Parts: sequence; structure tokens; C-alpha cells
Amino acid sequence: MSANFEWSETDHAAPGDITDGISNLNFGNADNPNLSPVSSYPITAGENAYEKYIRAKFSGIFTKIENMKFWKSAGDYKTGETIAYRLVVTYVQPVITDMGGTAIPITEGTAVTIHASDGTTLYIDSAGYTEYFVLQLKTSAATPAGAVNSKVFKFQYDES
Repeated sequence: MSANFEWSETDHAAPGDITDGISNLNFGNADNPNLSPVSSYPITAGENAYEKYIRAKFSGIFTKIENMKFWKSAGDYKTGETIAYRLVVTYVQPVITDMGGTAIPITEGTAVTIHASDGTTLYIDSAGYTEYFVLQLKTSAATPAGAVNSKVFKFQYDES
């Protein structure tokens, strides 16, 4: 047998509403999963999208999930646009204000190491979630009007 993987997003006031099996990671001006169409959730130039509290969820039969890495592998930024991340173990309601964070890596060699839900263990040995990786799309006054370019994020792991 093998592990089953799906993305999970948590939204709204703590303890939050968990949505497993999200269909997209669209950013916008709403604290909701699966934003579509994105034109209904515009971000004004110079402002930020709501934070996205994302986790990987594993189920099924497996011995260990390890070497978990996350990065942006494709999709050009527009002028003044960036996507920041931070890793946390505790959920708080997402905000639209600048969360700080670090620019998401764009190569596998600099990928973010993702931990189990405790934020320190480098593997998962039973069904459950990883820590949260909080993402936020940020813009500047120089970001052009209209939709941003699509991005591709990669999550890689080893399973035994």
C-alpha cells in the first residue's frame, strides 16, 4: 500500500474551518479556500492577499514520510509581486496585513524543509498533517493591474 496525499487549508476564526482536498491555492481578498474565479477576489496594487494556512495531509498505509520540501518551481512574478512564507504549528485567523515572512524559494536546492505537525520532527510515521506553511501574496504600488501570472508550487517527499 502507499500513502494518500492531499492539500489542506484552514480558514476563518480559530480554531478554524479545515478544508481537506482543496482544488486550488488562489490568493485573494477573502479568507476562504478554493477561491474561484479569482477576479471575484481582487487584490489592490500595494496591498496583500489574505494569508493561506496550508498543510499536507497524509493518510493510508505507510511507514514513514520524510525529506519533505516545498518551493515555487514555475510562474513569473509581475513587477512588485512576491509570495512570502513562514512555518508555524499553531493556527490563528489569517490576516490581510503584511505577515512578514521570507520569499518562497524558487529552486529545489533552496526549498523549504517541512516538518511534522510538531514543527520539529523531520518525518511523519502515522496518518496526519504537517506543520502549517503560511503563504501570502504581496504586491507593491508598481504591480500592474489585472491578474498575476499562474504559479506552480512543488511539494516533494520520500515515502517508505
